[in-house]
Amino acid sequence: MVFPEVGDSLDIFILTAKLHDGALTCLFLAEDQLSREEVVLKIPCGDILNQPIILYHYQNEERISRLLDHPGIVRFIHRQRSRQYIIMEKLSGKDLRSQVGRNRKLELHDALALMNNICEVVGYLHKQSIVHLDLKPENIFCLKDSTIKLIDFGLASCQDLPDLLAIDLRNPQGTPWYIAPEQLLGERFDPRCDIYSMGMLFYEMLTGQLPWPRSSNIQVAHRRLRHDPDPPRYYNPEIPPQIQSIILRAISRHAGERYSSIKEMQNDLKCWQQLPVTTVGRASKRPSLWQRLFPGKAIQKVGTKHKKTRVSESKPQIIGALSDSFTSANMLNEVRKQALIRSAEVTLVYVIEEESDAHTTYSFTVEGEQLMAEFERSVQNLRRFSIDPGIRLIRGDLVEVLGMLSESLGAELLVLGTSRKKKSLLRGASVQHRLEREKACSCQVVVAAEEQFVPATDLKDLQPGQLTEQQMLSCDIFLVDLWFEHLHYHTDFIYQLLLYPEREIDLSEDNCKFGQFLLSLEDSGNWSQIMAELGSIHLRFHEVAAKMAALHPHDHAGLQNLYTLESLPLSCELKKELGQVSLTLRSQLEHEPPPVPFLADVSCPVITQNMACYGPLLRAFNLDQDLGVMIKRDNVRSSLSSARGDD
Repeated sequence: MVFPEVGDSLDIFILTAKLHDGALTCLFLAEDQLSREEVVLKIPCGDILNQPIILYHYQNEERISRLLDHPGIVRFIHRQRSRQYIIMEKLSGKDLRSQVGRNRKLELHDALALMNNICEVVGYLHKQSIVHLDLKPENIFCLKDSTIKLIDFGLASCQDLPDLLAIDLRNPQGTPWYIAPEQLLGERFDPRCDIYSMGMLFYEMLTGQLPWPRSSNIQVAHRRLRHDPDPPRYYNPEIPPQIQSIILRAISRHAGERYSSIKEMQNDLKCWQQLPVTTVGRASKRPSLWQRLFPGKAIQKVGTKHKKTRVSESKPQIIGALSDSFTSANMLNEVRKQALIRSAEVTLVYVIEEESDAHTTYSFTVEGEQLMAEFERSVQNLRRFSIDPGIRLIRGDLVEVLGMLSESLGAELLVLGTSRKKKSLLRGASVQHRLEREKACSCQVVVAAEEQFVPATDLKDLQPGQLTEQQMLSCDIFLVDLWFEHLHYHTDFIYQLLLYPEREIDLSEDNCKFGQFLLSLEDSGNWSQIMAELGSIHLRFHEVAAKMAALHPHDHAGLQNLYTLESLPLSCELKKELGQVSLTLRSQLEHEPPPVPFLADVSCPVITQNMACYGPLLRAFNLDQDLGVMIKRDNVRSSLSSARGDD
């Protein structure tokens, strides 16, 4: 997978400049060919076998970004991608680091205004059960209108999502001289970690200094577990005692002595002049030599909360063991099938089996880049069916890791692909035997095989009543596939109209999976009832598409009306009809398999879609938003044209 450069096209973006070239990610300025606005693309590097943190940071930010909607947080834009990257709005201004740092400080009223803005944003995050965990000047963008935007959620934790960084990465994450002492011990769930970092920010704003050395050395960082900080007034005696009290309370070594909530800290910041002047607030000397030589007892790792490994405790869990691009297709098909049947959550795992950590070689780097691309293909494959898998990259013995993971997740099923080692063609089966022999895995283990019955091409050759139970399940999965595929096909058609308004659009059914399936059934003459149930709605979809294509190239309001008033209701009707087709096929069986929940559910996903969705549903959600943006832009142009008196 070749890393893009300035001038390249990436999906619907043209890369116009490189803003940052880091060890983990690169930032590019790009032009969105749909909205014509400038955006920023955050593209992770692909060396994930040498640096697994790249994958975890990207996955974490990509997931959490779909939960965020606040004016004080950088706006994330979600579009269909061909590789891993995050899309963000372009910000006009500079980060806080440009104003504070070594011997650079702010006036008190400016610092208080900034802290109030930060409190508003971080307070929103905490209400969403999200802890940022990496608050520092580089991650706070100061806009020209004196507002702020918080960026970079690669280290954040969310109560509603698995915290894979806490589980799979051993070292503490975050900038050592800003993170809370307990973060050095692995704490990632407590909102008071953010309160500590905010206290450090306030300290630096008013002094231009930090109480701790800017060192990544873990021994230096661990001093904070035992030592108290220098009071801010040691560096800036003009700081009011009440303000110092607020700062020292926020950056207390012990989380229990800090503010219990952002709101409590914000109230003190707003009313600081009414706070009492205390001995702690008046202090302006460093801790005595005696205190520095014999500091207090180090804080200990308290009873940590359970490290959440699954999204929902009530849903079944399935593990898919990734191998290579030649063998993962069958595994993904089996995982998809079982996840839809069981309404299960999915974890995809890749086990790094090498014994040594000394793998910083070119070949290992290339393998990591190929694996990163394979992860993206796997994720997008499952998201096409509204399944959002978690990715785990774990070093160790294959059987031991799979056994540990199945136990920690409480998995019902472990799906193996065939081996990625060419020297052992039966290795996939041997892993299954080892798991069973060593009793390493308590769940069911299967080695995925190629599907023997493919409804899209094979159903036409059967007569009603000839289906087996397994073939019926395959048909149900295909019907689910058909719904998501057609939603994707139809939204893609509309995006083509928006992106290339002057281009003639192909209205044939060459790329319509729905139409090709119906055509095969029509040729066989065996499935007239299915044809009657689905033929009409398929025809109406293409009639709507023809209406859209006939609109004026820039009639975005007309396109939105057709999309919301005709296309989306048809998608709901299609889902209902596909459920009826499943019942029709099942009525011919003597023993029916369990129903697939998606087909049995009468509700329609496009009616309840939101920012947290993914795959075709997210695409449908975005399309409605994009049309609204383009209509607003049309109205502005029309108003400007009228003001100029243009004909």
